[in-house]
Amino acid sequence: VHVHVEHAFAALKGRFQSLHELHLKIWNERDVKVAVYWVMCCIILHNMVIHFEEEMVGIVEPSSW
Repeated sequence: VHVHVEHAFAALKGRFQSLHELHLKIWNERDVKVAVYWVMCCIILHNMVIHFEEEMVGIVEPSSW
């Protein structure tokens, strides 16, 4: 399980450079929520990209991606 989680984080960091070092100062609960929302948005976008790429297989030739 640990390896799968590490691979998932690596995939997210590879796609979203902002996650390499999340430069947010966390002083209070609101700051924690902002950081959590940032990561959640990246995860959602990552899943959307995967979904759209899977839909594109067979529709568009790989050389035109």
